[in-house]
Amino acid sequence: MKRSLEEIAKTEAEYWNENKLDRRKIKKLRRHAFYYSYKREAGILQEIVATFDGKELLEIGSHSWMAWIKNKTTPKKITCINISEVELQKGAAHAQEVDFPIDFHLMDANNLTFPDASFDVVYGGAILHHLDIEKAMYHIHRVLKPGGYILFTEPLNINPLYKVYRRLNPKERTPDEHALVSSDFKLIRKKFTFKHHFFDFFSVIFGFVALKIYGDKNYDNWINKLGYQLDVLFSKVPFLHFLFARVIIYGEKK
Repeated sequence: MKRSLEEIAKTEAEYWNENKLDRRKIKKLRRHAFYYSYKREAGILQEIVATFDGKELLEIGSHSWMAWIKNKTTPKKITCINISEVELQKGAAHAQEVDFPIDFHLMDANNLTFPDASFDVVYGGAILHHLDIEKAMYHIHRVLKPGGYILFTEPLNINPLYKVYRRLNPKERTPDEHALVSSDFKLIRKKFTFKHHFFDFFSVIFGFVALKIYGDKNYDNWINKLGYQLDVLFSKVPFLHFLFARVIIYGEKK
């Protein structure tokens, strides 16, 4: 039986509040596989968020602003939401460290309660795949001002190899999360025009090899660098985008 959004939201909050996820296994691989791509990702994000100066932002989530916004731009205000009290507090605990207003609300992103046209930008780090994409996009589109923007980083689940990995490692994710697939992009395109940047195919394969050779150290090595360079090259070929593990979505409200 299909679970209701209310049931899913309750489970999501429970998993994050009680820290039920176990990602120790994947973290070792990520330190190799994503060593260079995280740097590329950070550069792209920094270029985008530089345009957020003086704007009203909504974060779907509650602490991506610490890496994305803090010391990089000065928005007029940030409003953060999260379905988990524990995750919400992670951001609130650092709110005194910035020189712009920042508010925190316990709220389900599938049912935003803010008035229409409240924000210039809605953004989030690895959050859309926890949501009902169609419902969330409706509300995100609604609360954005005309000409407003979205910015999200998300995992992908199009490559069959990643589908198998996810099934074999269920403890790394919440029961109802769903990394993005092609149909999700179609739903987003109904409301937004957007550009995207793809990351991590060869880097995952080469990172696995580097982990076996070097262990959990020496991430700045030629194997990881070669995997990253191949990714940058092949990410320029649209019909190969299904191979990749992560994406940045940056778009404008229609």
